[in-house]
Amino acid sequence: MSIQGIGPTTGLTGSNSLQVGDKSTSGKAENFGEMLKAYTEQMNHDKKAAASASEALATGESVNTSETLMAIQKADLSFQMMLGVRNKLVDAYREIIRMQV
Repeated sequence: MSIQGIGPTTGLTGSNSLQVGDKSTSGKAENFGEMLKAYTEQMNHDKKAAASASEALATGESVNTSETLMAIQKADLSFQMMLGVRNKLVDAYREIIRMQV
């Protein structure tokens, strides 16, 4: 019985890994602020869509409760995601503040 050795691995410098400074696969580089702004605008849009859908259901303009509930759940999920991002940012800030120079 012979045991074969493990061959060399590509590690972090392999062809499938992204290098520091590489642009994303879509070809355009976004900074974190632009990405956060886009997600905030999307969350606001989802919130407004949920409010208008629930108002239409309440006034009798729409009888489709499933679409209304889906819009409300989408807005809630978007809000929870943004709240989680905010909490992570606050935790990271606190961690940086605690660092000793």
